Amino acid sequence: CFAEHPFLQNSATQFFAEGGSVGSGASRLLRGAMDAHMSLEAYAAEYFHAERTLFFSSGFQANYALLTALPSRHDVIIYDELIHASSRDGIQASSAKHVRARHNDLDAYEAALKKAYSSCKGQIWIAVESVYSMDGDMAPLDDLYGLAEKYDAALIIDEAHGVGVCGANGKGVSEALVSAKGYERIITVHTCGKALGVAGGLVCASSDVIDYMINKARAFIYTTAPMPVQAYLVQKALELLAGQDGLAARKRLNAVCLQAQKLLGGHGSHIVPIILGEDAKAVKMAQHMQEEGYDVRAIRPPSVPEGTARLRVSLNANLSEQNLIAFADHLSAFKEEEVA
Repeated sequence: CFAEHPFLQNSATQFFAEGGSVGSGASRLLRGAMDAHMSLEAYAAEYFHAERTLFFSSGFQANYALLTALPSRHDVIIYDELIHASSRDGIQASSAKHVRARHNDLDAYEAALKKAYSSCKGQIWIAVESVYSMDGDMAPLDDLYGLAEKYDAALIIDEAHGVGVCGANGKGVSEALVSAKGYERIITVHTCGKALGVAGGLVCASSDVIDYMINKARAFIYTTAPMPVQAYLVQKALELLAGQDGLAARKRLNAVCLQAQKLLGGHGSHIVPIILGEDAKAVKMAQHMQEEGYDVRAIRPPSVPEGTARLRVSLNANLSEQNLIAFADHLSAFKEEEVA
């Protein structure tokens, strides 16, 4: 995470020293569109190989705006049962019919797509996360894209936990797919507040999709534009990501993830769930680990399904092998005490 990176701290100082304003003062369609917003969107479009991008104050707002603006009452949205709350809220608020698919189950997706294809009078949308925020597993994007082609659907990919971490250049799990297929039937959302260390959300898509959102997305039209300094710093974070600092951080994190998988299990990503089942057990375990100096939290329903309360371990590039071994040892010791 670049949140404390000296380059971003110095960039913020420089922005204000050169006369940058704190706030935008209005919505983007009135007087709130600033040079920083335009510059970021142009840079991000080139960086993610999209025709256009649109910047929002948060990833939640980006997902909500996208899913309430694009699908119409004649459309069908097929979404993964573990998709993030921001997408779920957008889907619920949409006028489109929506169908939940079992998590990462390609047969379930195809059954839903086949049914929608035979009856839908509008567009079919598939909505997934690239890396699932509570389980750390990845969507089978290539297979989902194949289904999208087969049933003439559009694929919406939330890269909140993929950007900055996954892909050859840190552009997300979808990086290779986008490079091969383009944005004709793909839309990606890149959150800017996790690995990038700032805040906001970028929707990457075709020009037609972005133009439509600018004119139809109420969550874009009727809100004050993001702080100009926020947009400026997101661009600087993308520049960091594209450079040697980004490459070095990804290499370190990949090594950490491999070591953590050996010690803790999981799917090899930077999100490792320690499933404990009972809510009280997860809370007790979290408190114990916090007392030992580990900043780890208990996750309980409704954030995760009933009976799957857990510790959610979020790895970073600065962890050492000794850190991971000590964490695993404390975890094992506490579990043994509980059994005894």
